[in-house]
Amino acid sequence: MPVDSLGPIGSLPRLPPLAAAPAAQAAGGGFAGVLNQMLARNTQANEAANAAIQDLATGQAQDLHTVTMAVAQADTSFRLILELRNRLADAFQEVTRMQV
Repeated sequence: MPVDSLGPIGSLPRLPPLAAAPAAQAAGGGFAGVLNQMLARNTQANEAANAAIQDLATGQAQDLHTVTMAVAQADTSFRLILELRNRLADAFQEVTRMQV
């Protein structure tokens, strides 16, 4: 297949950015506020990924790259929360092993 037969590649639409995380002090929740914000952003990323997948399946979205990026954002957000949970569980176990 000659290279001349390929058309130019158009620009890809940008994904909407996830909500910016305000400082924990401004949220007034401290560590719990940060966790709630992370969970909310994860839910938002999952909803965006599901909507992108549904748009691709119904033919409304023609760009596979945007769908892949939305799914990757949701996956990364989930992995961050999972790793945080694992670290917190390890820290709790370490504290319970301490002798007073």
